[in-house]
Amino acid sequence: MFSLCALLSTQAAARDRKPKLLYFDIPCQSASAGLRLFAQRSGLALIFPQALVSSIKTKELKGHFTVEAGLNLLLSKTGLKGTIYSGTTIIVSADEHSERPASAYEQRADIMKSKKLKGPLTASTVGIAASLLATQIAAQEVDKTENEAKKSLETIVVTGVRGSPRSVIESPTPIDVFSSEQLERQGQVGLFESLRYLVPSLNLPQRAGGGTATFIASAGLRGLNPDQTLVLVNGKRRHKTALINTSTGLFSGSAGVDLNMIPSSAIKRIEVLRDGASAQYGSDAIAGVVNIILKDVDEGGKISTSTGQNFDRGDGESKTLGANSGFSFGDTGFVNLSFDFQDRGISNRARVVPTPEDGGLQLFPLQEDGSYDPREYTVDRMLTKNFGNFPQTSRSFGINAGMDLDTIQPYLFATYASRDSELMFTYRTPTDSRNITELFPLGYRPLEEIREDDMEVVAGFKSVFGGFDWDFSASYGKDDTSWYNTEGLNASLGAASPTSFFLGEMNSDEAIVQFDATRPIALTSSDLQLSFGMQYRRESFEIVPGEELSYADGNNGLAPGAQGFPGFAPEAANDVSRRNINAYIDLGWDVTEKLYLAGAVRYENYNDSAGDEVLGKLNMRYELTDSLAFRASVSTGFRAPSIQQLGFRGSRGQFTDLDNDGVSETIVLRQTLPSTDAAAEALGAKPLTPEKSRNYSAGLTYNPTPNVSVTLDVYQIDVDDRIAMSTQYNRGDSRASAFGTTIGDEISALLDAAGFDASLGAVNYFTNAIDTRSRGVDLVATWTPDISTGSLTLSSAVNYNKVDVTHVDDNPDELSGLVLADGSQIVQFDRSRLGTYTDAVPDYKATFSSNYTLDGWLFSARATLFGPWTVIGSSTNLDHENNEKVIVDLEAGYRFENGVEVYAGGNNIFNTYPQERAMNSQASSFYDTYSPYGFTGGSWYLRASYAW
Repeated sequence: MFSLCALLSTQAAARDRKPKLLYFDIPCQSASAGLRLFAQRSGLALIFPQALVSSIKTKELKGHFTVEAGLNLLLSKTGLKGTIYSGTTIIVSADEHSERPASAYEQRADIMKSKKLKGPLTASTVGIAASLLATQIAAQEVDKTENEAKKSLETIVVTGVRGSPRSVIESPTPIDVFSSEQLERQGQVGLFESLRYLVPSLNLPQRAGGGTATFIASAGLRGLNPDQTLVLVNGKRRHKTALINTSTGLFSGSAGVDLNMIPSSAIKRIEVLRDGASAQYGSDAIAGVVNIILKDVDEGGKISTSTGQNFDRGDGESKTLGANSGFSFGDTGFVNLSFDFQDRGISNRARVVPTPEDGGLQLFPLQEDGSYDPREYTVDRMLTKNFGNFPQTSRSFGINAGMDLDTIQPYLFATYASRDSELMFTYRTPTDSRNITELFPLGYRPLEEIREDDMEVVAGFKSVFGGFDWDFSASYGKDDTSWYNTEGLNASLGAASPTSFFLGEMNSDEAIVQFDATRPIALTSSDLQLSFGMQYRRESFEIVPGEELSYADGNNGLAPGAQGFPGFAPEAANDVSRRNINAYIDLGWDVTEKLYLAGAVRYENYNDSAGDEVLGKLNMRYELTDSLAFRASVSTGFRAPSIQQLGFRGSRGQFTDLDNDGVSETIVLRQTLPSTDAAAEALGAKPLTPEKSRNYSAGLTYNPTPNVSVTLDVYQIDVDDRIAMSTQYNRGDSRASAFGTTIGDEISALLDAAGFDASLGAVNYFTNAIDTRSRGVDLVATWTPDISTGSLTLSSAVNYNKVDVTHVDDNPDELSGLVLADGSQIVQFDRSRLGTYTDAVPDYKATFSSNYTLDGWLFSARATLFGPWTVIGSSTNLDHENNEKVIVDLEAGYRFENGVEVYAGGNNIFNTYPQERAMNSQASSFYDTYSPYGFTGGSWYLRASYAW
């Protein structure tokens, strides 16, 4: 069995430079441990057969040497030789000129020559230990042609265990790895959109709900929320967005990391660990970990551009520009710079509203003679403009830099992005009570704009001391958002109302200081990898009030505050912060050539209501045969309430179904409250506590031939005290109560008692009231058949995932008076809210892809099957089912020898839409916006690039 070791260099290959001297301090020890330390210090990847180096000790190496000289001295008189391939990788093999007797490994080399290294090559000493890639590496001849060697090495990767990396097949937990080329060839605008078709258990709805959910890039892994997946960049925790999802749809109440604020051109690859990893990496890693590795080359570059639009109506135009280039400085330094520009136009699938004569909505009062106002026939009767995607424009920058200063290797990476997002609200008709005809005689659509500035910088250094590889770092990230109403009014101010407002700000930041250490410890017949570390983290979230007229109540009996989203009032202003200290220890042990065991323990301590927690994880891999292995893991997880969930309070107009006919067409001013707010407490809210989870997984990896790879993993994730948004309590709820009133009357009494004005039409809040269970299976397979012409790769990724709500807390005493006429209780989580967890996402998704290259031509095709899904209503007769659909994507392109590439492609080429449902009076909402493949149909794109 081969062991793969690949460690991320702080510098790209040292090609075409004069040899440099590095300082080494490696004691005499097992060859396995000594070689790993040498690779770590030299910044090169390392490949060697474990059986070849067993029972061999390397020489002591201390002093300044070139990499070549140091490697020769380290391996002198050991019977081993090291070859440096392409300036990036050390390949260790037997020295046929050595007088040392042949090892058992060498005697069976003829058997092992049939195995090949597989999976994309890379490595990482940046906190998340390397892992992934191919299967056992076999005895490969080092004298193969450069093209053949390059092809083998470029199929390797890294992520999953600390210290010595493992291949995808050899990993004890399931991992996906996607190169920058794979992401680019998806033909999508944004990282999350690209991952939608690559990760089997990832769900990305076109719109998770209303409000900020319309432009936050939110995706859930294995049926969980975005904030239950930890996001790392170069192995370092990434800060979250300030834009919490306050919709009542999917992922409500979550505030995750917005991947679209990271320039795509800066990304080398993305590694997705599909397993609970809180004990290894900390809070939030309940569903798994996404680790984004940035480009680190010190030469060359690439510039790319694309354009496209939807098939229907020619809307949804997209334009992108990306540039990346690497530079060297001094003898050992590199700087890699990136820039992205993205512009996404609005799309709309609403329909023209018929005139009143044809049964459509009447917009203007009747004239004195009883006839319709002539403006009914001249006004734009495409009343709804926002039933689709909203426009966004973003600019993002990235830098990744590092150098080697003998005993330490300093590094720095940073990103900055600015983004302008527009949110158009529902049309206010001329006769709407929220309109002032003196200001908008034809009605208006409130227009909200959010201007966002997002940045993160990480700086640190790596070193070797006391036999350990040390990594010290500090980081700071923040997301600042300024909110504006650029077209609207405050109806309560009458004709004196402004038509634009500053609504306020929501800002969040995060500062982290941490260190990590790892080293191999040589045992009698194997190595034990010991890793440990500590982290200090400070998080804060603030709400800054808007201008006074944006939230003022003019007391004229009409709706107060700016329409669409009233400005943040002084009582909503907040500035909350907290601190976290955590520490971990992680062990990995190659017990035998067939058995690998690992475990981790982490302690987390928060200085707020989250308190402290001890987390653990055990995982293993056992090789049943040369091609078949079993792997399993069990872990506990933890997610503290996000700082945004603790501090957010805001209002928003939202379509609501008050008469329970299944059509949401009444706009209600809803306020979302923190659980400690008086109004929330009046409805039974309690202070938030952390989510806790238990994660179980088991799987098989199968690699019968060098060109076939199959992994099958089953899992179960139990999450207790899951944080979510409660049912929306509406003053206008028309359902009859058991007391001869309406439920709305009873809710109004509770809100009035808490001191809330009658203009507040609805309330919901954050709560820990439910437990859920996700059960599923992932199947990933790749086959590269040997064909006579060109190169073909076939792959599939299948996921089945079922989420059940296993427990709902009993109603609090405060809700005891909310009883329907049939005796049933109004609960914290009603049927429709629970349905967003259990039924609104397809239970299965299967993607089948093929990629074919011939000379300079490239062709790809992908078919994705999305299973059925249902939007659950307040009663069974209001449920809306969506059948399974197949989405087909195609792309063709050509690579010229001068570095130019051109591509043309189509996404959803058969223009597939979800099932239609009843539309509202403004001729929209007839598609369920949770659709995992969107509801704006297919699109085409053109892409071109130049690399040097």
